[in-house]
Amino acid sequence: QGALLREGIKVVIAGQPNVGKSSLLNALAGAELAIVTPIPGTTRDKIQQTIQIDGVPIHIVDTAGLRDSHDEIEQIGVQKAWQEIGGADVIVFMHDLTRSQDAVYAAHDAALADKLPPQVPRIEVWSKADLDSVWPSGDGLALSTKTGQGMQSLRKRLLAVAGWQPVAEGVYMARERHLQALSRLDARLR
Repeated sequence: QGALLREGIKVVIAGQPNVGKSSLLNALAGAELAIVTPIPGTTRDKIQQTIQIDGVPIHIVDTAGLRDSHDEIEQIGVQKAWQEIGGADVIVFMHDLTRSQDAVYAAHDAALADKLPPQVPRIEVWSKADLDSVWPSGDGLALSTKTGQGMQSLRKRLLAVAGWQPVAEGVYMARERHLQALSRLDARLR
């Protein structure tokens, strides 16, 4: 718990273009950090912001939309996105609820999901819930950055995936050497 409070976790927001990644970053940060447009490929480089949820630092990285592109600059952005995904503690994999019935979109989403590192915890998020009330079943979260629906659930899920456990008496901040010294003391006392 102390390490979480000191270092936090790196959360990478990933998904196809125009699924709401930049809107989610802006909503979590409470500021317009990323440009949001309906034009696919608007985000070409990563955008990072650190926020706090219940005192835990969450280092959020918004990435370029994952797709094949002939645009050289966008290709570089997609390569950087995959690098960030590889170094994530948690991946927020975003899906566009309004396109969930589109077979081509769904196939591309499935292909991307197969490429995500299996050892990194993943939170499936269905965006634009204010525009569509029916969403695929499963463990994912439906949210709307416009109305705030699902945002608190996402914050709680991020803390749970990180292993955060709120304690009633406060958190003891210990370094590894402190824990080792306490362990040695406990052994001597026993």
